[in-house]
Amino acid sequence: MKHNTHIYLAIKGIEFLYEGLSNLHYAKSKKKAASTTISKRRREGKILQRMLMNYRDVISEASWAPDDILNDKSQYHTFKLFTERDFPHSSSFAKEIHKNSYYRASGGGGLPYKVDHLARVISDMDKLRRYNDRCSMKQIMYQYLMISHYVVDAHVPMHCDLRDDPPSANDTKKPRNGKYYSDSLHGHIEQLWEDAVNPIAIKEGIIEAKRKDDDCPPNELSKQIRFNVTNNAHCDEIKPYLVSNDGLMNYMIDLCIQTKERALLLFPINDPTNWNQQLFPEMTREIFAQIISNLISVWIWMWGE
Repeated sequence: MKHNTHIYLAIKGIEFLYEGLSNLHYAKSKKKAASTTISKRRREGKILQRMLMNYRDVISEASWAPDDILNDKSQYHTFKLFTERDFPHSSSFAKEIHKNSYYRASGGGGLPYKVDHLARVISDMDKLRRYNDRCSMKQIMYQYLMISHYVVDAHVPMHCDLRDDPPSANDTKKPRNGKYYSDSLHGHIEQLWEDAVNPIAIKEGIIEAKRKDDDCPPNELSKQIRFNVTNNAHCDEIKPYLVSNDGLMNYMIDLCIQTKERALLLFPINDPTNWNQQLFPEMTREIFAQIISNLISVWIWMWGE
């Protein structure tokens, strides 16, 4: 995702923190959480929402820091998976195997590991603050906003699809018994999202127009990314999950696998460069709703640890 899209989604995650938790489900069973659990988590969510909004002035920097300051894109923003469907008879290239059929190639990024590690560090920072006040709340909230970048990237189909990363001529660590797609598609699709977000985010005061192309009217895709917390139908689309204390890593890996499945739909195996433009608007709505839901899921996991 591009800069303004990251800001927009972080803000939407905060806006839906309280209302979204009314639709809380258990991650393992997928059943709706008990009413007492929902009430407790909503109370916690309301406090966290107020804390995050108190530091709204750092959202632009913090949500973009992994790209702009840390610059750890190749290591921790992706989880490049492949399967026997898109690369037949290529399991020998697998560095890791998940659910018996999703392979990660060498150098395929460690996004779930980054989220799990960073989330635990942030949770520890909060515990230390309560014990000896060594960490300020501003530092902690900055980290909450920064982790949003990695959670968002886990939903981008290109970030979880090895076919987005063609091997060089001398690369022997990636399979060749399949088709990669044009690397220009990655930037093109993220720009489509950015162009859809900009007019909505500017109208809502989330971002300011800084370039000529920012201040443009909403396009056809803009309605797919618009989420209003006062709209009951929009609230129904937000479905955060209650992740167990020891379950965040697997939760993030499962999310990346789901994102890989979306990539297989968006970029057909036989001709991945001929991407599915008809499916794209509906998929965009689904992706953005899930991003907001999972921002809440990860934030509430850290807050309740």
